[in-house]
Amino acid sequence: MSIKIMTRVWDHSKQEGTKLLLLLALADFARDDGTAWPSVDTLAKKARCKRRNAQYILRELAEIGEIQIASREGP
Repeated sequence: MSIKIMTRVWDHSKQEGTKLLLLLALADFARDDGTAWPSVDTLAKKARCKRRNAQYILRELAEIGEIQIASREGP
């Protein structure tokens, strides 16, 4: 968990509700450089929302520039 990233979310994000919860869940997994690799299922569970809703919100957050999403190649 990066307190630095979590503080950045609290201080700078204008998001509310589930969007804010997802940002804080991401921050909980983040390193100090801001990278985090939790699964959508893990984030949805932490933010107490459905997986599909988490996917939709993450896409929205990326579109407005709150986060960047990079695909991870599987084996």
